Amino acid sequence: MKACIIYNQGLGKDYVLYQVVQDFIDQGKFLSIDLIPKSNEDFTTYQDQEGVQVLGLDFDPAFILFYDKDLVLARALKNSGYRLFNPLEAIALCDDKIKSYQALEGLPLPRTIYGPKRYHPYENPDFAQRVLDILGPKVIVKESTGSFGQQVHLAQGLDQLVSLLKDLSCRSYLIQEYIEESMGRDLRVVLVGDQVLGGMERSNQGDFRANIALGGQGRAVSLSPEEIALAKACHRRLGLFFSGVDLLYSKEGPLVCEVNSNLSYLGFSKATDLPVGKIILESILKEINKPL
Repeated sequence: MKACIIYNQGLGKDYVLYQVVQDFIDQGKFLSIDLIPKSNEDFTTYQDQEGVQVLGLDFDPAFILFYDKDLVLARALKNSGYRLFNPLEAIALCDDKIKSYQALEGLPLPRTIYGPKRYHPYENPDFAQRVLDILGPKVIVKESTGSFGQQVHLAQGLDQLVSLLKDLSCRSYLIQEYIEESMGRDLRVVLVGDQVLGGMERSNQGDFRANIALGGQGRAVSLSPEEIALAKACHRRLGLFFSGVDLLYSKEGPLVCEVNSNLSYLGFSKATDLPVGKIILESILKEINKPL
């Protein structure tokens, strides 16, 4: 069986996420899947009077493992009749933290303020002060799109927040309360289909962000019924086939940090001894072979 895995050309083959791509390719061999890697820039998404088409796919894949966030390409492939994992709609929700949080309304989330739309950079100390009055003297500022924790910032006090929000002008962002109990640590829950594979606590002694890509370490942990229920609710609400749900620790119980459609699972596999790539591919095979 031939299938395709799509990754982002801008990250390149030397970046950590390509190690996940390679693991999928290796695991596919055990399942008789010839998983052919292609970057998003190997394709041309072309539109004329007859509609949108994708140029560059020189074989007919049984499915496409879409490990990227190029939504224009994903939509064109879906409209061309290809089966994408994760689904386009789920990737789109996970790629935008604002859309994610709004879709998860009613679930336990950190208190959140959405940044106002701006057309040019300027300082607004009045808005920044209102944020601090509501959320407290320390806040977490997140750009709505980003990966590996690189677009997540900590602001302490009015001056830092004013300066940071000026730098983020003309970009979409949100501001959340600082959860002291989760300083430098969080909980990654990995799900495939309706199955929870397990949990990994990530911790980072040198950063407020727990991401393994930023130096964090992972260890397998048992999940509470509350953590399992919350992870499943996020996974189902966003329509994911596989996911990594990141939860924060708080005095009130687990809170949703974010949900990942293109999870970098190698740290989880190392901590738990679970072949996540193989499990995902086995689940995809079952899904595409279901009777209509």
